[in-house]
Amino acid sequence: MRKHLFIFLLLISLHTFSQVTTWQGPIGFSSEKYYQVKVNGISVPVYDTSIGSYCVFDFTGIANVEVSTMFDVRWVDIRPLKSAIMPKYTNDTTFTFKMSKPENLSVELNGRIREQPLFIFGGRPETSKPSKNDKNVIWFEGGKLYKDVKLELQDNQTVYIEGGAVVQGYIFAQGKKNIKIAGRGILDGSFNQTTEGNKNRFIALKDCENISINDIILHNGTTWQTALTHCNNAKITGLKIVSEGNSDDGMDIVRCSNVVIEGAFIHTKDDCIAIKSCGIYPAEVPTDNILVKNCVIWSSTWGNALEIGFELWSNEVKNIRFENIDIIHNERDGAAMSIHNAGPAHVYNVSYDNIRIEDDVCKLFDIAIFFSRYGIDGSKDENFNEINYLHGTWDNVQKIPKGKEEYHKQFRGTISDIVFKNIQIIGGLLPFSVSYGFDKEKNVSNIQIENLMYMGKKLTDIKSAKISQKNTVGLTIK
Repeated sequence: MRKHLFIFLLLISLHTFSQVTTWQGPIGFSSEKYYQVKVNGISVPVYDTSIGSYCVFDFTGIANVEVSTMFDVRWVDIRPLKSAIMPKYTNDTTFTFKMSKPENLSVELNGRIREQPLFIFGGRPETSKPSKNDKNVIWFEGGKLYKDVKLELQDNQTVYIEGGAVVQGYIFAQGKKNIKIAGRGILDGSFNQTTEGNKNRFIALKDCENISINDIILHNGTTWQTALTHCNNAKITGLKIVSEGNSDDGMDIVRCSNVVIEGAFIHTKDDCIAIKSCGIYPAEVPTDNILVKNCVIWSSTWGNALEIGFELWSNEVKNIRFENIDIIHNERDGAAMSIHNAGPAHVYNVSYDNIRIEDDVCKLFDIAIFFSRYGIDGSKDENFNEINYLHGTWDNVQKIPKGKEEYHKQFRGTISDIVFKNIQIIGGLLPFSVSYGFDKEKNVSNIQIENLMYMGKKLTDIKSAKISQKNTVGLTIK
C-alpha cells in the first residue's frame, strides 16, 4: 500500500512540476493550415514559411507533443536521429511523441523533406530578462507586429524581442560595444527590402565588440541573415533560422576573432554557417578562434552546411573548430564540410570533431584552392565569367585563361593542418570527398582523418572513403 501511494504521489509531483510556456503571435501571423500542435494539452501557435512550418515553446519536466496535420501520415522521421524520439500514431492524421530535454527537431512526413516539414523548437524557460524600464533596453512586446523596423544600436544597448513579437526589419551597428539581442520572438524578412529593392541583413554588426545574440527566430531571410564583420568577442546561442531564399546564408563570420556559435538550428538555401575574411581591412587582420558546437544543420539547394570561404582575403584564417554537430540534410551540390580558398589566405588549424551526417547527396568534405569570381582577382565581367565558368564540382569557380596562370597564382593561398575526427555518416549513400590544391606550391597539406564511419563501418583507406586528391601532400586516414 505504501509503495503504491509513493508511486501515486510521485506521478502527481511530476505532473505538478511539468510546465509549458508558449506565446501568441500577432493576429493572422500564425496558421493552422498544415499543422496543429499541442504540448501537454496546451495549443502552441504554428508559423508557416515557404519551406516548412515551426512552433516554439519552453517547458520543464516532460513535454507530450501532439501533432495533427492536413497530410495523410504513413511515416514520420524525427531528426536529429540521435534524439531517438519515436512517434506513436493516433490515426491517419495525428501522432504524438515525448521530449524530456530541450531540443530543436525536424519532423518529416512520409519521407518528403521538401513538403512542409515541421520544426519543433522546445527550450527551457528563460532564467533572466532585461528590465523594460532600463533606458538601454529596446523592448518589442509579444503579440504585436512591428513593420519597417530599421534599428541602429549604440553602446551598451539590449534588444529584447519578446515571445510572440514579430519584427519585420533589421538591426545594425558599427563600432559599438556591449550589444545584446535576445528573446523568443521573430525577426521576419518577408518584407525586408528597401524601396529600391535592395535586400537587408537581419543582423549586421561591423567593427563591434562584446556581442551576445540569444534564442530569437529568423524567418524568411532575403540575404545574409546574421553577419558579423571585424567583430571581437561574440557569443551566439540558440538561434533558429528557417529560410529558403537566394543568398540567405544563416551566419557569416567575417574577419572576426573569438566567436562562439552554440545550439543553433539552421535551415537555409545557401550556406548555413560561412566563415570568411573579406572586407577592406589590412591583410594582417585575420579570422581567428571561431568555435561552432551543438548545432542542427539543414543545407538546402545550393549552399554548404559548414563552410569556410570563398572570400578568404586576409593572410591567415586559423583556429576554427566544429564540434558535436548534426547535419540532418545536405540536399544538392554543396558539401557537409568545406574549405573553399579563393583568396591568398593560409587556412590552418581547423578541426571537425563528432559530426553526424544523416543525409548527404553530394560531398562529405571539400577542401579546395581555386580561382573564383569571389577572389581578390575575381572578375565582375559576366561575359568573362560565362566563358570561363568551370562546370563540375564547384559553383562560381573559373578556369584561368591561357597565359594568365602566373598572374592569378600570386593571389592563391594554402590550406594545412586540418583534422576530421569521429565523423559518422549514418544514413544515405556514401558521399565523395575532395582535396584539391591549386598547384604543387599552393597546395593542401597535412589532412588527418581519424575514425571515419559509414553506416557503422570504419573506413580506413582513400579508396573506400571515396576521396579525390590533387596537389595534396600528407593526407592520412586511420
